[in-house]
Parts: sequence; C-alpha cells; structure tokens
Amino acid sequence: MDLLKNILRTTLGTTLMVMIMLCGTVIAGNFPSKPITIVVPYSAGGGTDLQARAITSVAGQYLGQPVVVANKSGGGGAVGAAFVAKSRPDGYTLLFAVPAVIVIKPYMTKTPYSFGDLEPLMRVSDSPRILVAGSQQPWKTLDDFIAYARKNPGAIKYASSGPGTSTHIAMEGFAMKAGIKLSHIPFKGCAKATAAILGGHAACFGAIPSECLPYVESGKMRALAVFSEERLPELPDIPTLKEKGIDFSDSSTRAFFVPKGLQPEVKAALHDGFKKVMDDKSFRALFSKLGEKPAYLDGESLEKILQKQQAFYGEVLEKIGLKKY
Repeated sequence: MDLLKNILRTTLGTTLMVMIMLCGTVIAGNFPSKPITIVVPYSAGGGTDLQARAITSVAGQYLGQPVVVANKSGGGGAVGAAFVAKSRPDGYTLLFAVPAVIVIKPYMTKTPYSFGDLEPLMRVSDSPRILVAGSQQPWKTLDDFIAYARKNPGAIKYASSGPGTSTHIAMEGFAMKAGIKLSHIPFKGCAKATAAILGGHAACFGAIPSECLPYVESGKMRALAVFSEERLPELPDIPTLKEKGIDFSDSSTRAFFVPKGLQPEVKAALHDGFKKVMDDKSFRALFSKLGEKPAYLDGESLEKILQKQQAFYGEVLEKIGLKKY
C-alpha cells in the first residue's frame, strides 16, 4: 500500500511538472499576444526617449504586436526602473535606459530594486558624450573653459538629467580628472537639461549627439570637447579630452532590460525581434538623423561589462563623496 502511494505521488508529481513545462512552452510560443510597453524612465524629448521612439516606429512589424513607449520619470530614472523591476516577468514590460540607473543609482540612494533585479536583454547604442555650452557663455574652447573654472571654482554650473544619472557622474568624473570644481544642477530628464542650457539657466552639459548636434549646427550651443577616444566625424575640429591632457573618456549606452525571471523562450523572442529592428533600413536611417549609430551587443556580454562597471563606479563615487549605500 505504501509502495502504491509512493508510485502515485511520484507519477502525479511528474505529471504536474510536465504540465507546467508544457504550459510554459505554450505561453512562450504564443508570445507576444498583446501590446508591449517600453518604459523610458526619463521625460519625453530626451535622448533615450528619442531613441526608444525610433525603435517603436518599426518594432511592431517584427514583433507582431504594437510596441509603445511609456515615460515614467523621476528619481534620476529610479522610478521607471523600479516599475519594471517589480512588474510581472512576462515580456510585456521592458526598460530602455542607460545602465547608470542600475549600476550607479543604488549606490547613491535607497532604491526599491537592486543590481540583479533587472537583466540586460541587449545594447542598442553607445553614444560618445560631448561637452557643450550655451552660445551665450563666454568660452570658445576647452582651454578657455578650464582656465575659467580654475580661476573660479564652482562658478560654472552644469546641468544633468538627475542625481546619479550618467550625465551627472560623467561630468563629475571629467571635473575630477581635469582638476576643476563645477556646480551641479539636476533636472528631470535630458530634455529639461537641454532646455536649461538653451535658456542660460545652466552653463554646460555632457550631452550625446542626438541631444545637442542640431543645436551645435544651428549655433545655439557650442561644442568644447568630446569624451570619446577619437574625434567625431560630425565634429572634426573639436578635440578629445585626452588630446588636451585629460585622461578621461565616457559614452552613453542605451540598452533594454527585463525583469529577473523572464522565460528564456520569451527573452529570445524579444531579443530576436529587436535585433531585426536594429537591422531595419528605416530604423537605421531614423537613428542616423538623431546623430546615432546602432551598437548592438548581446545581453550576456553586456552583463559582464556592467559587473565591471559596478565595481569601478563604486570606487569613483566613494572618492568623490557620492556613495551613500
């Protein structure tokens, strides 16, 4: 009798496991069956938002369902990141953001998510950062800027998309390496930071091409330096920081992240769909108009990079007094 019970128990357990596995396969096989939401944790009009909307303009034809952008700004990206981290891991809610919101933000403030709560799906872009100043500012070159900053510590006010964001940390890293002191003015998103530069409410900004090139070309902003390893084709006369003896470089990565626990089949479907988007001619043409170039990297490779960044930025933040947790 005990043997029969054990057999029945084992059989029922095995059957249940098979049913669960089959259900998972069916769910993954039917994915997606409703619209997909890309959460941008910054305000509309910024670089990340513009890139996300370029993606959604063609994503539906490759994923078979509408793909929409939802802006959930606040907390330097933490509000939107927390929303996705706590959402159901079913593939219908993704985060499109700079890694700083996951790598850096939890060091600076208590966030309702941790580094491992969001998994990278794929990198979409890796944009060089450009130091730009409003055209009303007195500096014509990086040398002028540095000389003024050294004579007037803290007088130059730079804008960022929020405390703990990549725009914030990049400017602090630049200031530290250049041996100058700048004052930070945080805004809710890159669009508002850009508006602050144009309006003269802040002097400079570490922007990406899509956020500043149209204004540089129109004369409303002045490019002083690029944070990349080499000069940019779009700005051939603008020097790199390293050319000027400042050992610092930085770029702004945009990537997709998904909640931890997403089924491998669903994750693969999302990856393959968005990879096709990146290869689409219409998308690439639109991306080019933003001053961007696709820079695909798979999730596993990006995860390794982010793990190294987490350790590095922890040391940097501690050195400049921003590491709180």
